This record gives sequence, structure tokens and C-alpha cells, in this order.
Amino acid sequence: MTLAAPRYELIPIRGMLEEAERLPAGATITVTCSPKHGIERTLEASVELAKRGYVAIPHIASRLVRDESHLELILQTLAQHSLNEVFVVGGDAPAPVGVFNGAVPLLEAMAASPLRPARIGVTGYPEGHAEISNDALEAALIAKRPYADYLVTQLCFDSAPILQWLTDIHQRGIGLPAWIGLPGVMDPRRLLSISLKIGIGSSLRVLKRNQGITRQLWNGAYAPDHLIDPLLDALVEPGAPPVCGFHLNTFNHVAPLLDWQANRLAETA
Repeated sequence: MTLAAPRYELIPIRGMLEEAERLPAGATITVTCSPKHGIERTLEASVELAKRGYVAIPHIASRLVRDESHLELILQTLAQHSLNEVFVVGGDAPAPVGVFNGAVPLLEAMAASPLRPARIGVTGYPEGHAEISNDALEAALIAKRPYADYLVTQLCFDSAPILQWLTDIHQRGIGLPAWIGLPGVMDPRRLLSISLKIGIGSSLRVLKRNQGITRQLWNGAYAPDHLIDPLLDALVEPGAPPVCGFHLNTFNHVAPLLDWQANRLAETA
């Protein structure tokens, strides 16, 4: 496993398409979905990316799907534009806009549709969730397993919980291959703000203990080298859990991430 063919996550806001054009031709791009902009903005951006030759994977936030009729419209749009893969999340909306209160019921409804996308990804939480208990997260992952083809781990700053969590679910037979979510290269204040918002507290404590990473943050740059190295070492060992590659959270700061990626690949060439 290397950094040669990661997935890049983009946010469908002004300037996103310009940032996408910096990526390699044919790159795989996942498109986030927020309560502010809704699913339609995500679908529009995904369709445009596909027209430009990228492999576009829209996030579908279940709490933003009104009902089964709305879901069918979404699936029709995906099929019409040959978008055959989606990433299903619960979503950040404080309350569901309709009948789907989480990813599991939406996945069940999608499975019953003849327009179900060929591949579906779901979320994994190595460090838990700020508002959902670990028991509930585990039950949800088990319930999602029959409907999913892979999972993507939530953003973390520490490789240890990622590796431990992947090992644990592998040993329990959940068996979904993973894309490992990593932070990109970006302004430290924005990165810390995002991290606090999504509740990855123990990773932040790791940052505070690691003086080298802390210096990166306060000197105006963050790069995930401290995450990549132990992950690459551990995941080539015999019996390691199945991992597809890296899912890079760009936060629409693509150029510095590509520079970092190129330097890393050059070092290992």
C-alpha cells in the first residue's frame, strides 16, 4: 500500500472545481454532503466532476433524504450519469428532515431498489463519536455490514487507535476493507477547529504530547507524516487487516497536499 493512488475528498463550495483540476486526470474524488448545502449540491458537483473525467463518489447523508421518493430521485440521478458508487453517512443535521434517522435504514431502502449503486461505502470510527456511544457505533457497523462494500475511517491524528480498531473489527469477522481517512496539508488553526468540531479529542491529546507535531502546527503547516509511517509499516505485516488505501481529506487545499504527496513518493521511489 502506498500514497500513489489515494482518494481525495472535496467540499462542494465555490472554487471546488478549480481545486479538482489540480488533481491527476481520472483521480477518484469523494464529494461531501452538508446540511447547509444539501444533497443536491453534492450531486451537482459529482456530475460535473464525472463530466470532466474524474471518478466521482458523492456522499449521501441519510438525515437529508426526505423519504423513499426522494431517495429514488437521487438514485435516478446517479444512474443517469453513471455514478455507480456512493458513500453513505448519517450526516451532521441535528434532526432528520424525513423518515431516515441514520445510515442503516437508508442502506436498507437502497438495497431494495433496482437502482442501487454497484458499490457503497460506510463510515468507521476508530476514536468513537462525540454524540454516539461506542456500543451504538458497533451495533450500527454490524447492521451496515451486509449492505456495504468498504468503510472509510474518520479523521484521526494518531495511528495507534486506527490500527487497533481495524485489527479489532477484522478479528470479529466484520471484514470490510478500509480506506484510511487522513488529514491533508493545511493551516493548523483550521485543522484544529475542524478536529474539535468532530470530537477527535484523544488524537488532539497525542498532538499536544508530540513536540515535533506541535512545532508543525504553530509554524504554519501540518502534514500527516507521523500518521503515514507507522501505518505503512504495520499494514504490510502478515495477518494485517484489509486496507484499500488512503482517503485524503483535502478541505479544498489541494496544491500543498499534492506537493507533500509527490515528495513522499519521491522518497520511496
